[in-house]
Amino acid sequence: MNRPNFLIFCADQMQAACLGCNGHPVVRTPNIDALAGRGVNFHRGYCNNPVCMPSRASMITGKTPRQHGLLTNGNALSADVPTVTQALVDSGYRTHAAGKLHLQPFGGWRGEALHSAEAHKRWLSGELKSLPSPYYGYQSADFGGHGVKMATGQHRLWLREHYPESLANFGKAYAEHGQAFRLVIPEEHHYNHWIADRSIDFIEGAGASPFFLFCSFPDPHFPFAACRPYSEMYDPDRVELPEDWLDRTDAMGMLATVRASSPGNRAPEEAEMRQIIAQTWGMITHVDHNIGRVIEALGRRGLADNTVVMFIADHGEYLGGHGLLRKGIWPYEELWRVPFIAAAPGRAPSVCQTPVSLLDLAPTFLDYAGIDLMVLDMRGPAPVMRLGLAGQSLRPYIEGDLSAPHLPLVMEYDEDFHDGALCRLRGLIDGDWKIVMYAGESAGALFHLGDDPLERRNLWEVPETQEQKARLLARLVERLAATDRFDGARVSGA
Repeated sequence: MNRPNFLIFCADQMQAACLGCNGHPVVRTPNIDALAGRGVNFHRGYCNNPVCMPSRASMITGKTPRQHGLLTNGNALSADVPTVTQALVDSGYRTHAAGKLHLQPFGGWRGEALHSAEAHKRWLSGELKSLPSPYYGYQSADFGGHGVKMATGQHRLWLREHYPESLANFGKAYAEHGQAFRLVIPEEHHYNHWIADRSIDFIEGAGASPFFLFCSFPDPHFPFAACRPYSEMYDPDRVELPEDWLDRTDAMGMLATVRASSPGNRAPEEAEMRQIIAQTWGMITHVDHNIGRVIEALGRRGLADNTVVMFIADHGEYLGGHGLLRKGIWPYEELWRVPFIAAAPGRAPSVCQTPVSLLDLAPTFLDYAGIDLMVLDMRGPAPVMRLGLAGQSLRPYIEGDLSAPHLPLVMEYDEDFHDGALCRLRGLIDGDWKIVMYAGESAGALFHLGDDPLERRNLWEVPETQEQKARLLARLVERLAATDRFDGARVSGA
């Protein structure tokens, strides 16, 4: 295989369990399942931060949020942080994005947020008609899709010109119906369809240079609303609720206190919960359908034999697990595990149980592209020094070496949006073990996921696990040090 193309599908706020290839008995995902059937399905793929913007910045930079500096939603990734997309461009690749990017804020309270190239108000007023070029290493972009709440970006401009009646239905539906409803627009007007169309346009116009295409769908992010036929595809009365959706116990007392003050994170009553899950499943099947359309276009162009195709999500969704909804402070698998599938031409299908993370994307792309930027060289040129990749290439796994070693995964969460003190979570996933600590709390959470997959038993104070806890805490400190920020260019010896 020559230097391959990359086609990266990204969903937003999607639980890993909601795929047929991951064992879900109801959700229909034939195209994603087919991708898994010719590639490697990382059953234990994780995000490193369970919030959109920090996670997406980590995907494109290969850095932890502490390294790239985008710690929470509502900030912007600095243009000074090197990106894997720019490294690919410098190596001769053509880069393009279609759909949701979320590397700058959609809106904000302070003046600097109003300078965001993704700010909804600037698109709404007509001030913006395209993203700047390049945009974090993307040479071009078809920007659009902030989910069901609003049509934005170039998708909004397209609707306003061609289908104004559908444009009016986005915000109106959310205002009238809340968090679970049916979106009354034709499938062909939906942002998922538009994003797939723009991705197909790019593939059909691709030249001789290898390309990197990021096809990013805003679904199945809250609000939970599909359009027909997907909104009618799953009967709420036949939805099987999560085994622990009535469980209101938490691993730590602090988490129980936060639950009491966070109504938006509480799973609702049964009837509404069933509607939420049914609409979420419909949104996922809608995304799957459009993934199939783009993959078909790749085949029509004869590019399938030289393209690495991946399906990921920026983070998960509680979706009723542990009695919770959406995303938040709780360190449970429903939120941190994400769908993670990679297929390269000519490779046998496999299932990998090694924990991997979104930090591994950048080194994987660079490895396949033959770009040697994976070593932190303090004496080298600034772009090499500053990249500071925190993950590992997944190429050995993709090519069949499922026994390849992998470093433990770092978990980070920094949030000041909710009431109360700033939340700072730091954690580690090492094999079947997960350990999590919160700033200001003397106790933490310790789970053995092999014995306790629903994370109902916190082993932090159990005498038999103290030696294991000490080992994990020491490893956590080591990994935090190894993945911390060091991007100042040395200009002299002293």
